[in-house]
Amino acid sequence: MENNSVSKFDVIKKINRSLVLDRIKSTEMISRTEIAKDLKLSKATVSAVVEELLARQLVEEVGKGESTQRGGKRRSMLRFNPKSKIGIGVDIGGTKIQIIMTDLIGDQVYEKRVEATNNFEEIIELIELAIIESKVDREQIIALGAGIPGFTNPETGIVFDAPALQWNDINVRESLQNAFPFPVFINNDVNCAALGERWLGSGDKSDDMFFIAIGTGIGSAIISNGKLVYGTDYKSGEIGYQISKKDIRSGYKSKPGMFGLFEQKASGEGLRSANYTAKELFREYENQHSQAVEIINNFIDELVVVIVNSINLLNPEKVIIGGGVSESMGTVLPHIQSLVNQLTPIKSKIELASLSSMAGAIGAVNYAYQELEENNLL
Repeated sequence: MENNSVSKFDVIKKINRSLVLDRIKSTEMISRTEIAKDLKLSKATVSAVVEELLARQLVEEVGKGESTQRGGKRRSMLRFNPKSKIGIGVDIGGTKIQIIMTDLIGDQVYEKRVEATNNFEEIIELIELAIIESKVDREQIIALGAGIPGFTNPETGIVFDAPALQWNDINVRESLQNAFPFPVFINNDVNCAALGERWLGSGDKSDDMFFIAIGTGIGSAIISNGKLVYGTDYKSGEIGYQISKKDIRSGYKSKPGMFGLFEQKASGEGLRSANYTAKELFREYENQHSQAVEIINNFIDELVVVIVNSINLLNPEKVIIGGGVSESMGTVLPHIQSLVNQLTPIKSKIELASLSSMAGAIGAVNYAYQELEENNLL
C-alpha cells in the first residue's frame, strides 16, 4: 500500500512538473500566481516545482510584473531558459555522419558533416572532437541522440539489422553510453528525420503526421498524437515492401535485406536504373524528354498509391516527403497533391521536407530531449 502511494505521488509530481514547465515555455513571461491560476494548482505546488526548475537553470527570473489592483507587491516573473542546456544529435549514415549541437529550442551551436565510419571508437572520437570544437561547457550537455539506418529497438538500444553499417544485434546505445557521462538515446534514422521535420521543419509541430523518406531506398515514419508509432518489432513504416495486386502472383519472394517491390520502383536507386540520377531525371522531365516523362509519371503513380492508402489508413494532418530525391520534386508536388485529392475524400496536406540532410541529426537531438522530459530527467 505504501509503495502504491509513493508511486502515485511520484506520478502526480511528474505530471505537475511537466504542466508547469510547459506553461512557462508557452509564454514570454509569467508569474507563479498566474501559473497556479491557469493550471488550477496550489501556490505551494507551483512554487516547489519552480524552485526545482530554477535550480536546474531551466527557468530564470526576469524582473517584476505589474503590481496588483490593490497596489500589492509586484510579482516575480519567470521565463524559460533554453540556452541553459545543450544536446548532441548524430545521424550515422552509410556514407556520411552528421553531428549537431543545439539548445533546448533547436538553435544550433555546432554543426559538422564528415565521412562515415562504422567503427565505434572512431564515432566516439568524432563526437568528442565536436564537443571540443564547439567550446560548449561540458556541464551544459544533457544528452546525446543518434539515428541509425536500420532496424533499431530504442528501448534496449540494440540495432538488430543495419546493412549500411554492417551492424547486427549490437547494443549501440551501450557502446556510446560507456564513453559519455550524459544519457544516450538511439532510434531509426527515418524516425529521427520525421521528428526533426516535426520540430523545426515542414511538419510544423503537427501531432499527426506521415513522413516518407525517398533516398537510396524508401522508408517512412508515423507520428500519431505527437508520438512515434513503432509496431510490435519496431518495424512500422517499412513502406518499401508495399505491393500492388499484380505482384501477388508474380513469383516475387521477399527476403530480409533486399529492396521491396515499391522500393525498387520509386526509390533513388530504382530511378537510377534508367541510367539517370534522380536529379537528372526530374530535370529532363521538366524539359519534356519522352523517356524521363514516362519514368517520372510511373514514379508519381506508384508514390500516389502509397500516399493515398496511407492517408486512408492513418488520417494524418500532413504528409511530409523527405530524403535526397525529394529535393528534386518541387515541380511535381502540385500534381501529386491533385491526384491524392482526387483519389481519397480524406484531406491531408502534402509538403516537401525543408531540413534536407540535417533532418536526421536535428530529430535525433529532439528525440533525446523528448526522452529526458518523459522520464523527468530534463
